[in-house]
Amino acid sequence: MDALVVRSVELKRELLEFSRQPRFDRAFQEAMAAAGLHPVVTDEQRLTMVIDHFLLEFRLRNGRTVVEQFVAARPDLPDAEREMLLGWRDVVEGIFEVQRRDGAGLVMENLIDELTYRVRSNTGTAVFRQMPRRSYVVTRLVPVGDEWLISGATSVFPARYRAELHRAAAEQAMRSPELGFRNPDKLAQAWELQRADRDRFVRFFGSDLVVLRGEEVEDRMRAFREFCHREITADLKGPVPAVAEFGVDSELADAESVALVYDEEDGLGYYVEFGLVEKAFTDPSLLRRRLYRERVLDYLDDDSVPPHVFRRLATRDVACASAVFRTLLRRPGFDWTRDGEALLRERKKRHFARPLRPSMSAIAERLLPHLPLAGSPAR
Repeated sequence: MDALVVRSVELKRELLEFSRQPRFDRAFQEAMAAAGLHPVVTDEQRLTMVIDHFLLEFRLRNGRTVVEQFVAARPDLPDAEREMLLGWRDVVEGIFEVQRRDGAGLVMENLIDELTYRVRSNTGTAVFRQMPRRSYVVTRLVPVGDEWLISGATSVFPARYRAELHRAAAEQAMRSPELGFRNPDKLAQAWELQRADRDRFVRFFGSDLVVLRGEEVEDRMRAFREFCHREITADLKGPVPAVAEFGVDSELADAESVALVYDEEDGLGYYVEFGLVEKAFTDPSLLRRRLYRERVLDYLDDDSVPPHVFRRLATRDVACASAVFRTLLRRPGFDWTRDGEALLRERKKRHFARPLRPSMSAIAERLLPHLPLAGSPAR
């Protein structure tokens, strides 16, 4: 284990050099843009985090990560090193509270997933002197054997910043629910929360699928969130979290029709110009018109549109669904019952490649007081 920790320094340097090949330039610019960073960046720490994400997690156009490409290009690496490098795709990002020193490692608890990690540093144990018990560390961890290694930039805060760090952890957990799902208890809790939220959606709208004009969505969803807030906080004592803010972008607001679909597994989704797609599945002859044809193709090729949208439309009239895809794909023998699922797996590869996860956040109980509060206590 110690040898792998030491070796990780050189391997990380070689991985970084590998990523600087011209063939990765475009992908790196995409990663920078996704993080909201300009090519000329003065925030060195943030840039370091983006680079680390690019090396280990960013999916290239071929579906692979840079570290996967690196390992494939290095058949000379021993099995243990190859296994460690590929393990680095499993990143834990969070805000950690230091519990104690433990020999050459440091034991820290992640405020978001509430799991404990024994952490090593490939720069030596001296760095842990800056991380006393009850301090907070904002960093990324990657596995090395059954322990964890600090990866990328690290910020350390003394215990007096407890409230600020708990607030930051609560906000991060709300923005990125998946950060807590390494903990199976939190994953199960998030599924329960999603089921309850979907039930409220059905009771409020009368169905798990509702089609609105784009200009209606913001007001209707704000009313729905207020409805949820009243139900959830009705029995709470003292201050309660504020109603979650809700806004829509101009594309959605200007759309002729938007479907709000609350799927049991994929959660709540918003699908622009759903009305055109729905009409095509009712009358496949409409696909002779470019507008309808392009919209259905957009839905088929858009990674943000999950397979369940097509399953719902096809279930209404299987014969029409078959006719839609016979026309759209120029496959005269297409039959939805026989070929539909294979088509979805072909055109929605990214959806099927990622693990099924709820869209709700299971916030740690100790972080709840740090969420934004409503103006008055619950009654």
